[in-house]
Amino acid sequence: MPETIHLDALVLGGGIAGLWALRTLRERGAGVILLEARAIGGGQTVASQGIIHGGVKYALGGAASRASRLIADMPARWGESLAGNAFPDLSGARVLSDACTLWTGGGVGSRLMGLAASKAIRVRPSRLDASERPPPFDRAPSGVDVYRLDETVLDPCSLVRALAEPVLDAIFSGDPRVRTPRLERTDEGVVCTIVDAGGNELRLVPRHLVACAGAGNEQIARDLGLETEVRMQRRPLHMVLARKPAGADLPRIFGHCVGAGSKPRLTITSGDSGGRTVWWIGGQIAENGVDRSREEQIAETLAELRAVLGWVDLEGIELATVRIDRAEGFMPDGSRPDEPVIRSVGRVHICWPTKLAFAPIVADRVSELVGEPEHPQPMIEAEPPPFAPPPWAIDPSSHEEIAWTDARSAGQA
Repeated sequence: MPETIHLDALVLGGGIAGLWALRTLRERGAGVILLEARAIGGGQTVASQGIIHGGVKYALGGAASRASRLIADMPARWGESLAGNAFPDLSGARVLSDACTLWTGGGVGSRLMGLAASKAIRVRPSRLDASERPPPFDRAPSGVDVYRLDETVLDPCSLVRALAEPVLDAIFSGDPRVRTPRLERTDEGVVCTIVDAGGNELRLVPRHLVACAGAGNEQIARDLGLETEVRMQRRPLHMVLARKPAGADLPRIFGHCVGAGSKPRLTITSGDSGGRTVWWIGGQIAENGVDRSREEQIAETLAELRAVLGWVDLEGIELATVRIDRAEGFMPDGSRPDEPVIRSVGRVHICWPTKLAFAPIVADRVSELVGEPEHPQPMIEAEPPPFAPPPWAIDPSSHEEIAWTDARSAGQA
């Protein structure tokens, strides 16, 4: 006979939303287990740029949107956790920068100054004089306006560890290469049956199923026969990595280049790879690059870097590209949702946080849906899944090593 464990909640997916939900439910005394199919934090979480947005990015069109208003409270809430003053204690997460830099050419700065006066934006850009600018913007030519934006940038991998390590005893590997999880709806509700390589069965019977599996939510809904009630959309990105050869280095940048459009031309954050700075590049270049080949995206990114960071030495730069699927709750017009999306069908809750910064809101809402605990925390002896590496180590989509291209060999020197 298979072992049966009754739970208050079964969380599927070990990204930022699933981990925050797990921590919140455990804090309330709920009996909860999280299943992760591959690696903790894998997929969209480690592929994020780690910026705790405060709304300016979403108000570049000239007015504060619903998204910018909803996200306005997030920097303060995250800040309390990062300082260790609020639950969950995230003081172990590595803060890469306590602010972002906005830089722009002439004519766009007036829009940022208008945003700075907006009452709907709590984290407002402040213009920096030449003597106040951080490197490499201290060497920017005249005509480049530079602003400081008090939005924290986190290392996603250390953030994942800070959330997961206190509750590793509740994180269980659902890797189909090791064991086969099977979801079904029964008279008991949703049952998850896990069969390991030895044929041993474990039945998990939760009062509530909480799916936070990103793109995997689509298959979960299908497995439960909910594909008509719960729909997902994908908004893909073609992200770019950049680094210098060994012995040289790029300056560390955390920020957005603002152009005439409603989205940043480039968003750059910086990580570390064997002592070398790696730029992780998103923004409009990543959205517009979805239909480009790898070679075309590299060429386009080089042209953009030269256009917006022309005073930075890019000699010998090496680039790579990574394709990321942003999974979100369905919107009829295909646009980005303004807030987290939770679709509930009975006691099945399928969640998309929309943005990293919204993870606390997802956890709050899930906690309300699950209600008062009825089951104790089970003890399961099993190795948790590994932690996902950063995207410049292993491609989070293909799970293969990153292929770098020297700009000179690509004919772009």
